[in-house]
Amino acid sequence: MSDMQKGLLKAVSEVLPKSEHRWCARHILANWSKDWRGLKRRNNFWRYARASCLAELNFHLDSLNILGNGICESLLRYNKETWCRAYFNCDKKCDIIDNNICETFNAWILAARHKTIITMLEEIRVKMMERIGMLREFADTWICDISPIAMKVYQENMAQSMRCTIKWNGEYGYEVEDTSLRVVLKHCVNMQAQTCTCRSLMLKGIPCAHAITAMNFKNLDSINYISH
Repeated sequence: MSDMQKGLLKAVSEVLPKSEHRWCARHILANWSKDWRGLKRRNNFWRYARASCLAELNFHLDSLNILGNGICESLLRYNKETWCRAYFNCDKKCDIIDNNICETFNAWILAARHKTIITMLEEIRVKMMERIGMLREFADTWICDISPIAMKVYQENMAQSMRCTIKWNGEYGYEVEDTSLRVVLKHCVNMQAQTCTCRSLMLKGIPCAHAITAMNFKNLDSINYISH
């Protein structure tokens, strides 16, 4: 980073004190993979970064550890609480681990960035106006109030729920066994609080496989529990 951006973190923390500071996992990977190349290591890195709970995170860390002496130590030099999904705040309903949106927008306005300030802002305004109009037309094609991307995640979780088994405690709690990994992980679902120990439900606002299993057990329509 240049000296121009050194005050950015301080400014954001003062103006937006409740904001969460995250690092881009893709940039972490670019720096870390200079010493640890290979497709298998890269895939394990993404599994580690995308793990939503500590049990899953530690499982992928153990899998990564066998791929090189000191490989985990070199990765954990980067503050994992800022780029690993397992440590993210659940209040935001956002589990993004990279800044692809910013990078895409930056590339989208590349031509305008080299012009004078007024011309640049005017070109960006027009591009945004046209894009917002296109997205509004796209939203009119939805068959329900839920976005296609959210529905895709929901359907993937529905498929994963078929591999889960459930035990009920007689009240609001459920113990769900997930066999999607090479080991069996147990997660606790609380239907009253709408929480799951895998944390995916709270991070995304979309019922995870374990919550869907519990809702199916109680004959509830899980699609109604997708966060507004």
